[in-house]
Amino acid sequence: MSEAEEMCVTFVRAWAESTIRQVQRVREIKQQAARLNRQLDREWDRDLATELEPLWRQNWTEEHSLIWALHQLERWTSRLARERGIELPEANAKLRDLRNALEHLDEAVLENGHLAEAGEDPQKNRSLRRLPGASITIATSGRVFGTFDLQELEVLAREQFERMEDEAFEREEAEIEAAIDSYVDDIIAARRELR
Repeated sequence: MSEAEEMCVTFVRAWAESTIRQVQRVREIKQQAARLNRQLDREWDRDLATELEPLWRQNWTEEHSLIWALHQLERWTSRLARERGIELPEANAKLRDLRNALEHLDEAVLENGHLAEAGEDPQKNRSLRRLPGASITIATSGRVFGTFDLQELEVLAREQFERMEDEAFEREEAEIEAAIDSYVDDIIAARRELR
């Protein structure tokens, strides 16, 4: 394996692990927010409502970090395929559009604190326009930015990580078999010399 390929494998593993950690962080925040929301649904409490605000901000940044980790995982998986001279995996258009929309979110129409919309100008926010409803949901419940299911993203990252682990195991097995074969060949050669 070339040094470049080795580095690509390292980066695929790193971003798969990062994605898995980010999924867990987002899941924990969403669970906390859901508990608080259920309590608030039963009985309004200003202090509980105040606790939701930092959770919302934390959810926002963790979901954004999750999308970035996924983007990096996809890029390094593609680079690894190029290093190996194999067919590139198909890019996830929905991920690309969401990442681009987040990058240009400061240009979006922001409404009710929970929705970013593309607005009226067809030249602006093209990636945001390609998302469902031409908007991003900014909320502590439901799908990641209203676009991805957490479980779906976790499965994707785990598949990549497990693929890298399986490949590492196969390489180790091949190295051990080669070492054993070399050792046996050396013993056979040594015995022939003794004759």
